[in-house]
Amino acid sequence: MNVETSTLALMLLAAAWYDLRERRIPNRLVLAGLVLGPAFGLLDGGLPGVGESLLGAGAGLLVLLPFYAFRLVGAGDAKLMAVVGGFTGTSALLPITLFTFIAGGLLGLFVLLTTHTTSVAVANVRHILYAASLRAHGVPIRVGELGLKTAARLPYALAIASGVACWLATRG
Repeated sequence: MNVETSTLALMLLAAAWYDLRERRIPNRLVLAGLVLGPAFGLLDGGLPGVGESLLGAGAGLLVLLPFYAFRLVGAGDAKLMAVVGGFTGTSALLPITLFTFIAGGLLGLFVLLTTHTTSVAVANVRHILYAASLRAHGVPIRVGELGLKTAARLPYALAIASGVACWLATRG
């Protein structure tokens, strides 16, 4: 494992630890990642490396931004995915995102089963589907109007870290 990969792994471990402990990801950790990604890009590939890092960070943010807009993940999670994209570039984001979503689904299932909040989650899905059908028929409705209740908060940094770990493991 090279210095860049080790740095990303340590940052993700720290983010997962904070998220598990405090249910938040510190902005200073995200800011450090957003600076270090392009710095490694500069060392690895000069100015084109910086460009790829910045594109990766933007793409990483865009991956989770819609989920943040619907309050499915927190802002820290979206920013952490930007850090991941800044380190890995755009080409790695598709497999990392897929692995992250799988890990997030498994984490969500585990939390639902261990916190006995399945009925709240099912009610939320029902509300979301109802709102989607209203929107499909031209009825404007905002997320805040749905009456969603928090079934459980997921430490999604753990899913992101797991997604990156799976991607690294498949690179052989």
